[in-house]
Amino acid sequence: MLIILTVFAAVTAGLLITYGFLAFKKGERKGYMLSGAFFLCGLIYVLLAIALFMPSHLIGALYSVGLGILGWVLYFLTLFVEEMCENPMSRTRLRLFQIIIIIDSAIYITNPFNGFAVKFDPLDFYGVTLCRAHFGPVFFIHGIICYMVLFYMLVLLAKRMMAFSVYYRARYVIGMLAVFAVIVSSALASKYTTSGITDMSLLFLVILLAAVFHLEYSFAPRSLRLRIHRFVSDNIADGVLIYDHKGRLISANRLADEIIEDDTAKKVNSVKDFLGWPETDQFFTQTIGTRLFSIVYKQIFDEKGIFVADIFIFHDITDVEMRIDREQKISRTDSLTHAFNRKGFFEAANEFLYENESEAGFALMICGILNFKSINSCYGSRVGDNALRTIERRFRDHHHSYPMLHGRTAEGKFALLVPFDYVDELASDMSYVRVPVDMDVSVRVDLYYGFVVLSDVTKPLDFYYERALMALNECKRRNAVGALEYSFEMEEKVLRQQELTAEMHNAIKDGQFFVELQPQIELETRKVVGAEALARWRHPRLGRIMPGEFIPLFEDNGFILNLDIHIWELAAKTLKQLSDEGAYDGPVSVNVSQVDIRDMDIISVFERIVEETGISKDKLHIEITESALADRRDLLIYTMEKLKESGFVLEIDDFGSGYSSLNALMHLPFDVVKLDMEFMKNSNLGGKNGIILNSISEMIHALGAEIIVEGVETETNVENMVRFGGDVAQGYYFSRPLSTEAFKEYVSNHR
Repeated sequence: MLIILTVFAAVTAGLLITYGFLAFKKGERKGYMLSGAFFLCGLIYVLLAIALFMPSHLIGALYSVGLGILGWVLYFLTLFVEEMCENPMSRTRLRLFQIIIIIDSAIYITNPFNGFAVKFDPLDFYGVTLCRAHFGPVFFIHGIICYMVLFYMLVLLAKRMMAFSVYYRARYVIGMLAVFAVIVSSALASKYTTSGITDMSLLFLVILLAAVFHLEYSFAPRSLRLRIHRFVSDNIADGVLIYDHKGRLISANRLADEIIEDDTAKKVNSVKDFLGWPETDQFFTQTIGTRLFSIVYKQIFDEKGIFVADIFIFHDITDVEMRIDREQKISRTDSLTHAFNRKGFFEAANEFLYENESEAGFALMICGILNFKSINSCYGSRVGDNALRTIERRFRDHHHSYPMLHGRTAEGKFALLVPFDYVDELASDMSYVRVPVDMDVSVRVDLYYGFVVLSDVTKPLDFYYERALMALNECKRRNAVGALEYSFEMEEKVLRQQELTAEMHNAIKDGQFFVELQPQIELETRKVVGAEALARWRHPRLGRIMPGEFIPLFEDNGFILNLDIHIWELAAKTLKQLSDEGAYDGPVSVNVSQVDIRDMDIISVFERIVEETGISKDKLHIEITESALADRRDLLIYTMEKLKESGFVLEIDDFGSGYSSLNALMHLPFDVVKLDMEFMKNSNLGGKNGIILNSISEMIHALGAEIIVEGVETETNVENMVRFGGDVAQGYYFSRPLSTEAFKEYVSNHR
């Protein structure tokens, strides 16, 4: 019996201490309270185990100490219940409670010396010496305190139970039953006690402690869990079917009931047959009714690998697929014309070529809009947008005549796939469109085309697109061809332009650009009175590159600004060199383009050049084409006025090439007017042409300006110049452009 009682007390003490550590590890105030109750109750059982081996007079002493500790167990347990019920004790009540427990504990700890609370007589319990208790008046006070604390716990738990849903009431009901069991066991406890072991209230107190621990930290009401699981299952976006190992339906949520008919859903094989007998862990999509589902089929096995269930999960992806389709359509469609954009056209082209055939093959055409930027500038973006919509609509009308694919692949460009037989017909029919500007006015929008035959449809469309674009650019350059087919020479030209573009910056650094001077001859004296500086490029590998090749290229890519400044500087340095050597002291003319005037401050540039080189401003003549900046005449006039005020000599170049020559004479400041010989080449100069030329010459001279005639190549040209008052001639009749050394020699020979 002694061994049984000892093992029981030791195991119970170990269990209580273990619970105490678990509660302490929760790391919160109520966990600390509960751990204190566990540790102290465990200490009581340790004392009881020790008492079994003590003499009878010491057994009572240990039991008294245990009763003193019991009050603190109830103290910590009460604080825990208050935390659990969210009804913390006020500071005053807490202090009063602590004082009562301290007094109660002190009475029992001193009881072995004064016997106020209880006295013990030896008792034989199946061969084990224990004690019989004789309770005094103080013990009843201790009992009243304990019962009051226990009833206080009951009240707290009852109030908390009534405030919560029925699903959580079990937590507090079980706690109340445990407290009630402690009360009943204490009331029925016999005064014959075996060191408290026969006092069943202590055993029920252990049960109470374990119960409140699990109720607080482990309680999960099964009915609530099942109901919540059902709620979640019915409200998730997936349909779920679960079958047991025999293929019987265990669970089907609301969405699964809507997806699969009842007769089909009852057996797992019926569902598998309906879905085409999918393999386990297979993900697949299937249309059911009007909806598209992503379906997962899985077989579930336990930890031993034994099959336990089949699960089907149905995820409705109809809206997702529709959204993806819409997004893809948006990403492939031009927002203005609603035709394919570049991405959409290229993606659709493969399918188009696969589905359509043409004996002559297909051609990729690129349609460009002539002067599209000018249309937007002159008439506004509204007219430009209407032009794009009109062109797209006209292309769409041609789909009824032959297989065709089209899309807007750039700002003012459309790409088309058409049978080669219909290229000329389409280009002719769509050579222009008319777009209304207002109620009574419309504008003609001209179109031009570059195309290439798809000789090998296995090649990527990008390959052909770039070549059709080369043909389009060449068509635009010629300005007279409606549709132009790609040729290998175009690619060679583009490659050469790319090579020149890649090397243009280094060409300036390496001194590959230089100037040649074309003499200007005074007709009366036949002396050299001026020269025009012309840009030249001598490439170390490609040799001499003609200006007609690199000047238009640089105007397109913007490098013309860098080149012009470099040529101006070279011309000024050359003039300074010739002057210092005494070889030539006349002026040198340099050309200024509309890009220069529009995109840089040429006034400060020329000021810097003459200051750095030390030449006189009147020696550096500035040639400006009269048609430069036709749309920014105010900027042109301002620039020329500032240059003239600064002391530079201004020349109007290509006079008579436009329709505003007389207007130019009225508003532009100038010192020299340069006429092209083409202006007076007509042999019939005795009639109307002669009258006009004489009048122009007289007006220019009357305005105090000089006339230089360019392109003088024959004796007849010279005679016409003399006849109509030309002052200075420039052309191959007198000299081609010369190097600096050749120019010095030429000047020396014509003094």
